[in-house]
Amino acid sequence: MVRLPAAGSARLGTLFYNPGGPGGVASEYILATTEASPNFGQAVLENYDIVGIDPRGVGMSQLVKCDLTLYNERVSSFPTTEDEFQILVAHNAALGKSCSNLTGPLFNHLDTTDLARDMELVRRALLNDDEKLNFLGRSYGSQVGLTYAELFPENVNRMALDGILDHTQDETTTLNDEATAYEMTLNQFFAWCNTTVDCTLHGQDAAGVYQSIIREAEEQPIPAPGCIPTDYSTCRPDVTGEEIRANVQSLLLFQNATAEFPGWDLLSEAISQAAKGNATLLSSALATSETFGAYAGLAIGCQDWLHESTSLADLRYKINMASATAPQTLGSTQSYYYQSNCIGWPALATNPQRRLSPRIAETPPILLVNSLYDPSTSVVWATAIQRQVPNSVLLTRFGSGHTSYQLRGEAAAAIDAFLVDGILPRPATVVHS
Repeated sequence: MVRLPAAGSARLGTLFYNPGGPGGVASEYILATTEASPNFGQAVLENYDIVGIDPRGVGMSQLVKCDLTLYNERVSSFPTTEDEFQILVAHNAALGKSCSNLTGPLFNHLDTTDLARDMELVRRALLNDDEKLNFLGRSYGSQVGLTYAELFPENVNRMALDGILDHTQDETTTLNDEATAYEMTLNQFFAWCNTTVDCTLHGQDAAGVYQSIIREAEEQPIPAPGCIPTDYSTCRPDVTGEEIRANVQSLLLFQNATAEFPGWDLLSEAISQAAKGNATLLSSALATSETFGAYAGLAIGCQDWLHESTSLADLRYKINMASATAPQTLGSTQSYYYQSNCIGWPALATNPQRRLSPRIAETPPILLVNSLYDPSTSVVWATAIQRQVPNSVLLTRFGSGHTSYQLRGEAAAAIDAFLVDGILPRPATVVHS
């Protein structure tokens, strides 16, 4: 945990922050802020102490540990035969067992309700008895905030959530919503390529080039010659079509580069290079130690999300559905990752999807923010959550990309105005930056 004191003299209180994930390291964002990384608005920095709690298994907390050799095995999450399905399940079980053995008892206590209760304990330890929790959560951080608000509505003051994750739908609906959001954003990327010279594929059929590298990689993995192993990082030496679909979703997250993430210009360069035989920029990261950061995201996700497919037929139904509604991306999403890669996982899904508790109506107003074309957290999810949280207001950014606060535009200004001055935008407000 890291605490950054308010820069001004008129301190309003303490703001708890979660950057997303699961597996995002809040402490790193806070420390980066001390080195001028623009993670928060100036008014927020002046008026709030900012606290970043690293969730269990993450960052400065006790880490989730797993066998890196098992994690690095190339096993398809999209099986087409019974043998491939059994290989996937056996791989998941073996990897999960290694994580359990190396991590210890913590392995079974990683879900988001555990984190929300940890936040309450930190609030009690750091704050005066009458000081309530202020919270800014991005992406997975929205699930963290909503879970806290369900459990401790009386302790919420101001809460802003950016990039809304809906943890209330069944498996199929969850998958379809994220798959179609990814597909729609990918189409926005292709349209962007047609209209801006910043896209390396400008003047070409960007969608056609993308489909061509997928077809090529499905026939024979495309080499990634830049994946040179070091002590700290490496990636696969070649890339399959399945891996391209998974990694393009991550590269779509931000249309314009931020302090932490690349923009669409890099994605266009990655596709262009792959079409010329070099898929390094689309290669998947490999674990280099038993404390690799991605382990926690998988372990937390397996306890938070249902993964009830018990047969190849169950999984193929989801794949076929997503292939119909998202024919370019075929359902390759974070939602599907949990639904496939958690089958056989040894820890129980202790915090599965469910409707929000009626107690959430007892909170003060909550600000929800979502972009229209978000490849990860669908605007459909945001509207569904808004209906379940009576005191919430949803602001929509008419644009692309995952979350809006880091863009420092109109949406960020609305978040800052709410956190600092308590001013909510009008219901159904739409902004363009």
